[in-house]
Amino acid sequence: MLTAIQVNLSGLNKQTSPVPETANWRKMELMKTLILFVTTLLWSATAFCQPYEVYVSDAPNFGQPPWQILKYDENGRNPVVFITENLSWPHDLVFLEDSNTVLVSNYNSGTIDRYNATTGQYLGVLTDFVIGPTRMARGPDGLLYVAQDGGNNRVRRFQLDGTFVDDFTNVGVTRPLGMAWDRFGNLFLSSYDGQLVRIFGPDGLDRGNFVNTNLTGPTNIWFRANGDLLVADYDGGAVRRFDTQGVYQGDFIQGLSQTEGADLLPDGDILLGNGGTDSVKRFSSLGLAKGDFIPSQSGGLTQPNAVVVRTFGSDFLINPGINDAWYNPATVGQGFLITVFPDIKQVFLAWFTYDTERPPEDVTAMLGEPGHRWLTAQGPYEGDTANLTVFVTEGGIFDSGEPPTTTDPEGDGTITLQFADCENGLIDYDITSVNRKGRIPIERIALDNVPLCETLNTAE
Repeated sequence: MLTAIQVNLSGLNKQTSPVPETANWRKMELMKTLILFVTTLLWSATAFCQPYEVYVSDAPNFGQPPWQILKYDENGRNPVVFITENLSWPHDLVFLEDSNTVLVSNYNSGTIDRYNATTGQYLGVLTDFVIGPTRMARGPDGLLYVAQDGGNNRVRRFQLDGTFVDDFTNVGVTRPLGMAWDRFGNLFLSSYDGQLVRIFGPDGLDRGNFVNTNLTGPTNIWFRANGDLLVADYDGGAVRRFDTQGVYQGDFIQGLSQTEGADLLPDGDILLGNGGTDSVKRFSSLGLAKGDFIPSQSGGLTQPNAVVVRTFGSDFLINPGINDAWYNPATVGQGFLITVFPDIKQVFLAWFTYDTERPPEDVTAMLGEPGHRWLTAQGPYEGDTANLTVFVTEGGIFDSGEPPTTTDPEGDGTITLQFADCENGLIDYDITSVNRKGRIPIERIALDNVPLCETLNTAE
């Protein structure tokens, strides 16, 4: 039986060439390989070094001034006081890059205010048709979603010019300090006072409590690629982890204090505001501590309640022109088939590779020499990046329904797929079920679709 455990995903599974006739030929080929390897490493380090800045909303006295929005560089250093004007207990920030503006939800004044995203200059009120606005986010439909701690406590939707659209949710949630969507379009809201997380369908209809255990003061929430929900528990000093059914799976991160404000760096690391130490802490995507990203009281920081990573990505936009076969010339013998579905904003990826060891003679599922291995992955994309869930299929015999194949619906890990242009991309994989992770630069096997890709990228 060909199982997931047999999959070789190290990225170093090279096909060997016939034995060379001369030592000089062998030296030349070795030099070519080393040059190619160094080149791919340099390329992956430069082509995808996505610049970013980190912004932190600081409310040292909560509902009482002073308040400030601080800006830091990609190393968490060189603090700048970005905004102080017209703040009234700021809770969240949303950057609108097309208009070079940043929106701030001001809880006390009941307004969403506009500022210049470069200078921090005050530009005026976007809308005052909110009561106690807390979290904000661009939704899957491109509209601005605003959670309210007041009035009817429902999430309201606005066009980006401030025009009111509707009350999206049909019931209210008290003290909503976290908001996130899953891959199916369901909206999740955390309730600090209610000590729970509530779920709403893509139509905004209430589906009840998703989590109502093991929480004492939930703030920010976000999803891992495998579907697990992570919840920052302000009063509990931890980030709790829940599976796709809302069942508590243990603490993802411990040792926190007054945790509010969360975002992800381009490399997948997690930033968490930690009010108890007046700092912003950094953790790996697996929850491992990496120390303070922003040291205690840097720039006057004391009580971060929003942490926002602002990336400055490439101009490339994923489009159906990348539909093709891709590979890494340094690791021949494996490759990727990539398909983009623009109507649903999803990417499908099939990854094929080969084991260097021949399976036993009784493994009748073998096809070819020495044996095929396939993985599939799918997930949403935005801009130049797709975040995919990996699925490992086990069992089955080629061209036979017996035994049946099995696939874990929650997935076996994650793949981040990023493109520099129509000919070059980068794959970061973390397949937890087989304990394999790494990075693979990829390029097209054939260039036939490049003109289409470039045309679609310009059109979009």
